[in-house]
Amino acid sequence: MAMNTEEIKKKMAERGVSPGAIAHFLSCRESIIDGVVNTEQLRWNDIIPFGDADVQQIDENQDTFRQYKKIGENHLEHAVVIKLNGGRSTSMGGAIPKCFVEAKNGRSFLDICMQRIMHLNDCFKVEIPLVLMNSFFTNEVTKEIVGRTPLMILNFIQNEYPRLLVKGMSPLDTGGEEDWCPAGHGDFYISFYESGLLDKLLQLGYRWVFISNIDNLCADISPAILGMMIDNGHDFMMEVTRKTPVDIKGGAPAFINGHPGLLEIAQVEPEHEAEFQDINTFRYFNTNNLWIDMEAIRDLITSNSLHIPTILNPKTVLGHPVIQIETAMGAAMGSFRKPAAIRVPRSRFFPVKKMKDLLILQSDAFLLNQEFEILPNPQRPAKLPFLPEVSFRGGFMADNELKNWFADPASLSLVDAESLEIQGRVFFEKGVTVRGRVKVKQTGAGEFRIPADTVLTD
Repeated sequence: MAMNTEEIKKKMAERGVSPGAIAHFLSCRESIIDGVVNTEQLRWNDIIPFGDADVQQIDENQDTFRQYKKIGENHLEHAVVIKLNGGRSTSMGGAIPKCFVEAKNGRSFLDICMQRIMHLNDCFKVEIPLVLMNSFFTNEVTKEIVGRTPLMILNFIQNEYPRLLVKGMSPLDTGGEEDWCPAGHGDFYISFYESGLLDKLLQLGYRWVFISNIDNLCADISPAILGMMIDNGHDFMMEVTRKTPVDIKGGAPAFINGHPGLLEIAQVEPEHEAEFQDINTFRYFNTNNLWIDMEAIRDLITSNSLHIPTILNPKTVLGHPVIQIETAMGAAMGSFRKPAAIRVPRSRFFPVKKMKDLLILQSDAFLLNQEFEILPNPQRPAKLPFLPEVSFRGGFMADNELKNWFADPASLSLVDAESLEIQGRVFFEKGVTVRGRVKVKQTGAGEFRIPADTVLTD
């Protein structure tokens, strides 16, 4: 039986969805039914991708960098780090929150993040808090495992939306968790504000937030970027970097109907996807590292001036064609008074989404220094791409458990590797080195073991 608006409202309230998110969801659903959702976002001729002149840069060798860095360091006491912490680790061998997966040197993503902020607090004699935007899945277990810590850690919960059946636009109603989906990280603004944390932090004297994904340990708070934001009066800054062939689907900053914004591939009609994925046309993509003035967030929400385009994401769940209503955090760019995009080096962007990413992170391609920074290994030859290209085929890593395929992933050397393709049942003993372009293939039923300290070359 189809649900009416009041029934949907009650269902969402019982789930714990905030009043503002419920109102936004119902408004989007009504627009879908009326056939008017985001039609203005789809006029291709009104979309102009950001060019080099539209993206700011900071040259570390110039005096302005040192000036911005000094300004930022003087204002670190007013900064907050927010990590998007709603993800499961289902694609990485477990059903625990991704933040607890071992990332590097025996430490989890969350542990490294916490240690880095504590180091900065000690170094600059400040108290930068860590705020976690959790999902319903990660919230309780994160709070339980973190426990007491010398670091100020605050939590709020990202909202969830019902999945809508394509036919009739009623919520999927199987009685299970599959009925619900995250509202997208664009929900950050509403959930952060309605949690009360935004006002609490402003009252405590904090002003600027740096937001990034928990699985992107390369996204470190930068005094220079903070100083640039403050000195130039920006209330929103998006970190972008140049697209490469592996980034063709990433959201791209663009002028949409004359206003700065973010274009996601889900908003692009099929006939324009090739142009969107052309890295010479849409040259930059959003790293999802954002710097925002909390006073601006509060003012936009209280004045009902925050506008984020809705993304309709079609899925098939348990055999039912459904639509997920989502929003992207960076797409709020055009709502702010003085937004900017800043080009950052690729070294600030390495989200760990798949097992191959985790293997690269745990190898010597990245280093964890004493200040708890994750940095690319400086020994990697400049002629090689920023990251080695790693691929698994033929059942390799089928169980998503590194320990069943590597005696010690941290001992694998990829610093001189251009690419590594592994196929079939292969086991790596300790200390294997990969140089150049390497393929390892085992097509038989047995296991092929690569002896310790082997050097594989092309």
